[in-house]
Amino acid sequence: MLGVFFSACLPAFADEASTVRATRVDGAVTVNGAPLKEGTVISRDDKIEAPVNAAAVLSWSNGSMIEVYPGAAVVLRGVMYEADRKLEKSLITLEKGRIFVKAQVPEHLFAHFSISVGNSSLMCQGAEFGLSYNEKSKEFSLLSLLGTVVTEINGSKIRVDEGKQLTQGAGPAGTVAPVPEKTIASLLQTSKRLGGSLLMEEEMGKAGGPLSVKIGGVRNRRGNAPYTVQFKALAGGGSGKLAKVHWQFGGGENAEGQQASHTFTQGVYVVVLTVEDANGEKASAQMNISVEEDCGC
Repeated sequence: MLGVFFSACLPAFADEASTVRATRVDGAVTVNGAPLKEGTVISRDDKIEAPVNAAAVLSWSNGSMIEVYPGAAVVLRGVMYEADRKLEKSLITLEKGRIFVKAQVPEHLFAHFSISVGNSSLMCQGAEFGLSYNEKSKEFSLLSLLGTVVTEINGSKIRVDEGKQLTQGAGPAGTVAPVPEKTIASLLQTSKRLGGSLLMEEEMGKAGGPLSVKIGGVRNRRGNAPYTVQFKALAGGGSGKLAKVHWQFGGGENAEGQQASHTFTQGVYVVVLTVEDANGEKASAQMNISVEEDCGC
């Protein structure tokens, strides 16, 4: 990989579709055949092409990123926002080459990220993954670092879960297999280099200072009804010891404890976590969960 890429975009906390910009350009990358400059807004149906010895990073204002490697060509088909569902949809076509994707939005939004490769389509609601496509052999290779990516091949849906990979050509459906540890390590380096992950669970601070808390354990915030979700409270600061942990799942359903599980029926829910430490200091966090008849995820 050429150079070192860092994202300059932070997630926007507005209920609107993302603006997509080129936040890093290294070499003679083009947009619709013209030179691509850092800061350029990428519009619907714009084609980004990175020749050999060139690369770029595209950043969504709501948090997603795509790193375009040398020799790759990507088309942004559109970014849409459904206000009633708080759902951002991003449609991409990978025409050739290799990319690394951080498909992610803040916890008050939901995501649907779709990438077309040849005659196949890959979808996720939040994931980090590497993807390559050979336009001559019509073969793609998918490696999931975080989250689950779903693809449909010959009428059957195939789930590529975290730490798994799939290589698929024009023939029968390929086999999902573990990603080698060395490859996982390389993908992690790429993810950390880009920064801004909204999916990785970062360690909270040690005791001391204000008490803070966030909801962990949830990789997929959208699912098919009935949808069972595992939650855990991640706290930092304060006394260093939690005395009370209370969960509210909506509809009068509650739970206690640092880890909790709840099964949701169809609908959109706001999960509220409230904690209190040994000194009586309190903190809270919340997360949206969307349960659908068929979310395609």
